[in-house]
Amino acid sequence: IPVAVFFAVWIFRRQRIRSTWVQLLILALSLSIFERVWPSIFEWNLAYTLLNMNIPLFQWADTVGFWGLSTWILLVQAVVAYCWLKRHENRKQAAIVLALLFSFLFLLNQIGISKEKKWSNTDSSVQFAVVQGNIGNAEKIQSEKKDKFQSFILENYANLTDQHLNQNPGADILLWPETAMPFALDPYFHGRYLQQILLQKVSQWNLVLLTGAYSQSLDRKDHLGYPITRNSVFFLGPQLAQAAETYNKTALLVFGEYLPLGQQFPFLYKLFPFVGVYERGPGPSPQTVKLRNQSKITLGPQICYESLDPGFSRGLSKKGAEVLFNVTNDSWFGSWAEPFQHNIMTLARAVETRRPLVRSTNTGISAAILANGKILSTSQMNVAWTHTFDITYKKNPVQSFYTVYGYLDWILWVALLLILFFKGKYVRN
Repeated sequence: IPVAVFFAVWIFRRQRIRSTWVQLLILALSLSIFERVWPSIFEWNLAYTLLNMNIPLFQWADTVGFWGLSTWILLVQAVVAYCWLKRHENRKQAAIVLALLFSFLFLLNQIGISKEKKWSNTDSSVQFAVVQGNIGNAEKIQSEKKDKFQSFILENYANLTDQHLNQNPGADILLWPETAMPFALDPYFHGRYLQQILLQKVSQWNLVLLTGAYSQSLDRKDHLGYPITRNSVFFLGPQLAQAAETYNKTALLVFGEYLPLGQQFPFLYKLFPFVGVYERGPGPSPQTVKLRNQSKITLGPQICYESLDPGFSRGLSKKGAEVLFNVTNDSWFGSWAEPFQHNIMTLARAVETRRPLVRSTNTGISAAILANGKILSTSQMNVAWTHTFDITYKKNPVQSFYTVYGYLDWILWVALLLILFFKGKYVRN
């Protein structure tokens, strides 16, 4: 915000712009552009509030995305600010402008309601059984359970799943959160004791299990001599084998899963041995799995804040994903703002791409949203929780306008800013 204001004021002075409404537009556009390019892990913007408050305007995210909607909000604020500043000079004109503005917003919301109806048309459904084990900081569990912590965690998830399936037997897919299993699940580890127990449970459930776990390469070591590790989602089938290729996390957590410039300058890892050395995944990688009724579905996996990058979800959509799913561990951030922000930002990707999205977390918030923007049940935080979501979707769905073109809306706003830069001084107040 300070940099955007500094930039806008520099334009005012550099181009000698005196028009109040041009200045306000430049302020709004500057902030809109800077908030998109400013480096941030959680790239929050104003438009996510629309989804959280269920204001139908959020349905336009399938056209311009939530970044575009945030720009719309800033421009609306510029118009309101202009009317407020000029209210004493011409009260009637200000009232007319505000009336026109709110009439236009009303129309956009009405169109948003029609968009919801349009994207409610589906032809398929799948049942996701989500398990939230309420196991966060693995180190805490390890300190309490000593060498039994891995079996304790596996037993916790298996028991919760058994209980849920006994009461809700109609599930097609099981979804466990990020690193739910604190051990490697690559095929060459399947002969080990805990992995065998898990595979036998999956066979007993006769379902596809999507679970976060670790992937390791025994033939490659990191700077500390440990096997190269990946943060992964495994697709385990009831035939004691993988139901699809493992997905490895691509957007790694800075200083947690990788060190900036560490790949180019390996000696940096020796200076900071506590930083993880996770191998980066291949990017958006949808996987097609066969369900027990022999039908197939193409799923788009995301791990943690890969869901916060609109481009990642667009990539999944373009590659054929019909339903998106996200596995996350937010336990590190406590129970204040971050879990709520992360949840609503993740669900927003479903509206942009018009693909349903199911989210499973270790300690909350687990949730799901349909392609029409309807948010289904959400979990409480810091409790063990299970739920089966009835996810209706469309086979081979069309791409949303935002997925193909709408994410380029920034070109329009930059062009408008340039016009105001060169022509703004000729505009009267």
